[in-house]
Formats: sequence, structure tokens, C-alpha cells
Amino acid sequence: MDLDAILDEARALLAAGGDPDWKGLRDRIRALGLAPATQRDALRGLERLGAVQRARTLIGRRATPAPAPAAPLRRTPLRTRATVTGNMDVRRGQGSTLVWPAEPAVASWELRLSERPDPRGDYELRESGELPGEATSVELPLGDVPLRVHLLGRNRGGRLVRRTIVSGLTRETWPERWQRRASAS
Repeated sequence: MDLDAILDEARALLAAGGDPDWKGLRDRIRALGLAPATQRDALRGLERLGAVQRARTLIGRRATPAPAPAAPLRRTPLRTRATVTGNMDVRRGQGSTLVWPAEPAVASWELRLSERPDPRGDYELRESGELPGEATSVELPLGDVPLRVHLLGRNRGGRLVRRTIVSGLTRETWPERWQRRASAS
């Protein structure tokens, strides 16, 4: 057997993913009776093949499957908190009824209901109407879309006497504590 056949055998075993008997291959090269310089070059070539196999083994150990990427962070939906602004007190009544105290100075109440279909968009007027001055409650059509209620109390001359704005009302936020904001009036 010649030197090229021994090296080809080692290459074939490496290519097939095998583990050659390095000591046996070195002994076979030495048994060929080659000139010292040729034998030294042949053993170095065999050593380079061994280095390739060791490198593949190291890479194979490191090439363990990467951990699955973490689930993408889900943003919590933008949540609106119910907020009350104005110069009068309003509170929750039975069911989804908005209640306020009687105001003798008010001749009529203007009621505007607006919805905000997009959490980052503006409120859009849904309906408006008038209530008599002695009214002290209104049933609200609560749903999943935030609702804004404008309640404006006007005297006989049409001047604004009382007002309140309740924003961010949904079925979910209705029973929660409402945030009160100061009013300029």
C-alpha cells in the first residue's frame, strides 16, 4: 500500500463522519520505509487531517441548536382610564346609569356622547340631545369602545352653569375608580 492510499483512506473516513485510528495510520506510514523528509511530510499531512477532525468536533459541540427565540413581546393594548373633569359631581347609579345632583339653576341639560374607535384617535360624536332641567340621571350605552360623555347644564338665558366631561367609559372601566381632574371653571 502506498502513502496516497493511506491519506485517501483517512480523508474518506473523515468525510463520512468517522473517527480514523490515528495511531494505526501513523504506524502504517512509518512501515512504508520512506525517506525521513518524505515520512515527516506525510505525518504532518496526517496531523493536519487530525486537526480538521478536531475542529469539526469542536464546531459540532458548539452548534447545538440555539434556544428558541423568546416569544415576541406583546404590547398590552392601550388602556383608557375613566376620567371626570368639570364643576359638578357625577357618579355611577344602577346598571350603567350616570347620576348627578339636582341643580335648580339649570333649565336644560345638553348631553353629547362620543366614541373613540381607535385608542390613539380622537373621539367622534355619536349622538347628542337635550334633557329637562330636573333630570338627574341618564342611561349610557356602554360597550367595548371608549365613550365620552359631555353633560352641560344651561340656565334660562343659555349661559353655561354646570358642566362635566366623563371620558374613557367602557363596560370594563365602568366599575373601576374614576380619576378626577381639576377644572378651570
